Amino acid sequence: MIGYSTPDKLTGTIIGDYRLEELVGRGNWGPIFLARTNGGATAYTLHLIAGPGKLGMQEQQVYLERFQHQMKEVANLQHPNILPLLNFGMFQGMYYLVSPYIPMRSLHTRLTKNGALDIFTAGRYIDQIAATLEYAHQNGVIHGSLSVDCIYIRLDGQLVVSDFGVRNLLPMENAGMINEWSGACAPEQLLGKHAGTYTDVYGLGAVLYALLTGTPVFPGSTSEEVTQQHLYASVPAFSHRRNDVPAGLYSIVARALAKNPAQRFRRPGALANAYNRNVAPNNGLRVPFVVDSSVLPAYRSDRPSSPHLAMADRQFNERKQSDSVNGFMALDTTNGVSIEHSLPETPLPATLSVFPESDLLSQREVRRSSLMRQFQRKNVRRTLPLISLASILLVVLVTFVTIFAVRGSGTTTGSGTSGQVTFFDGQSGSNGHTGALDIVIHGLNVPASGSTYAAWLINNQTEQVTPLGTLTGTNSTYSLSYAGGEDGSPNLLATGEKFEITLEQGTVKLPTGKVILVGQFPAESFVHIGHLLVSFPDSPGKIGVLVGTLEQTHLLNIQADVLQGLAPSHNSAAISCAAQSILDVIEGLHGTDYRPLGKACAAQNVTATGDGFGLLSKGGYVADSTEHATFAITQPDATSAMRLHAKLMAVALTNVKGWETMIEQDAFQLLKNPTDMSKIQEIAALAEDAYFGVDANGDGQIEPVPGEAGALTAYQQGQLMATLTLVPNA
Repeated sequence: MIGYSTPDKLTGTIIGDYRLEELVGRGNWGPIFLARTNGGATAYTLHLIAGPGKLGMQEQQVYLERFQHQMKEVANLQHPNILPLLNFGMFQGMYYLVSPYIPMRSLHTRLTKNGALDIFTAGRYIDQIAATLEYAHQNGVIHGSLSVDCIYIRLDGQLVVSDFGVRNLLPMENAGMINEWSGACAPEQLLGKHAGTYTDVYGLGAVLYALLTGTPVFPGSTSEEVTQQHLYASVPAFSHRRNDVPAGLYSIVARALAKNPAQRFRRPGALANAYNRNVAPNNGLRVPFVVDSSVLPAYRSDRPSSPHLAMADRQFNERKQSDSVNGFMALDTTNGVSIEHSLPETPLPATLSVFPESDLLSQREVRRSSLMRQFQRKNVRRTLPLISLASILLVVLVTFVTIFAVRGSGTTTGSGTSGQVTFFDGQSGSNGHTGALDIVIHGLNVPASGSTYAAWLINNQTEQVTPLGTLTGTNSTYSLSYAGGEDGSPNLLATGEKFEITLEQGTVKLPTGKVILVGQFPAESFVHIGHLLVSFPDSPGKIGVLVGTLEQTHLLNIQADVLQGLAPSHNSAAISCAAQSILDVIEGLHGTDYRPLGKACAAQNVTATGDGFGLLSKGGYVADSTEHATFAITQPDATSAMRLHAKLMAVALTNVKGWETMIEQDAFQLLKNPTDMSKIQEIAALAEDAYFGVDANGDGQIEPVPGEAGALTAYQQGQLMATLTLVPNA
């Protein structure tokens, strides 16, 4: 394959619309490049994958159709923890996948550099990964090769999962080349049998073992050695790697890694539940997956290989026909493994559950549990036992009467129908930009055939309509996750003030159907939430004051790291410049100790002075954030969510103010004595606490309580103030 074995030689090559600029890594299935469109400034990640080799024209067409079919399904996945697939194509016998370029590192790199995770961070990660798998499964996509090499940690601490469905496209000879860390090691895959959702449970179990031990579950120097262990070896005890793993976790991991798929957990969410019940049974903030009695058969995932492309052709065409009839990928029931659905037990938590990341370099960030973003998409047909003809006629009669009654009534909302909209930062957006949301609705009836529930955000003044997508679900619970657009897209809290859920016939670009539910931001109180999260007229760049608190506290933490990095050099001039920079960020232009950094500091590569508004100055970001939160909740139309989360935000801001006041004092003393290493270390620790928060009581969580929550939690509590309730349209 041209360049495939020597990928560095492909640098500068034009592939489709993309120019390969730099080889940035090598995934399980091929090299990964930093790429840009011709003449464009936007960076992308381009992943090259080996094709099936020499094929006849008809076989090549079948393979290409399968590739396009599979990747279109992957491209439709929109989840905050899934690396979006933006484009795909073929180049000189290789296939390429294009995603946004996001600075991040793999879990493999994290484990290699820093070793095993603490059990609470592992739990947070497993929840996020399980959420992406659950969502993908409900949308007809199996990952098939989950490993620590395709799970990444972004600079903000959030996980991103890539490579969905890639192994399903590989020729047999390439897919069989595994190593000790790679995914696609489930026994059914190694034996050439059908893969399914249970295969991803096996992959998640292997990832969990790696997180807890820092090593692969079955190490080996050759593919054959690794393969034999996955087929026949028992899971090694944790005591071989570490001694502080709670009792009971071994049986949980061993069950996930059972050789027989029928003996594994039925869903990734069930594994995550079992793990977290073991390590934190009293964690009331975590929203667990709920496993109901429904059964979802496993999906087929036949891989085209050269000797069997004729069979793959027939299978693919059968699947396409099934898709066109049923509207979703054909299901395989031959393996006898039943998979249960899962939904979050409640749509939204009252507070945020946050675990600390032990690795500072991974840039931990508090974020709401990704378990709020689970989806249900399909109604699942159950296998009925044999019953008498009379019973069948009775069932048919009752069903006919029920359907007639529902259709005749035209009712789409059930008893107690209600919904909520929650806001957060989008995956592609910058930190402090509310560009994404979740909608969860309970009590909706199944729409008539050909109809769907659609969500819209409407600006009452301009009549601009933002389509948010189609809700999916079952069992009367419907949900939607809107991941937001690229950097520079409008802040959703400024885009509109009214939400509508409509019942639409077919595909529409504007809301034309019956309005089922509505929700509107309360006018008086929301002005002040806008000042917190969208725009404030007196701030530099007119950014929201709570956004400014987040950004400037982050800058403060960066400058504290710079200061700590200068300590070993004992360079008094550079240390003094860094200390002054920290004072300038905290105090702003009107601070008593504010001093613009001059050329001497620039010569020391210290130039950051903040945006001049100040964190702790009178009328600075922290004080203004507290003030506008108070303004919001004292308005007559303030909601209970506003009052609850404003109170929690105030606690976090009080913590931030206390830590930053201590930093200010230490920085002032450091100007007098630049060789005081104790002050440098204290500033670094306090700046990290001010931004990330600190697990003060050692329970594995950072909560909005005195002494724990930092700027990240304050910001997220501010976003939760915007939580909106949807009610049936009168």
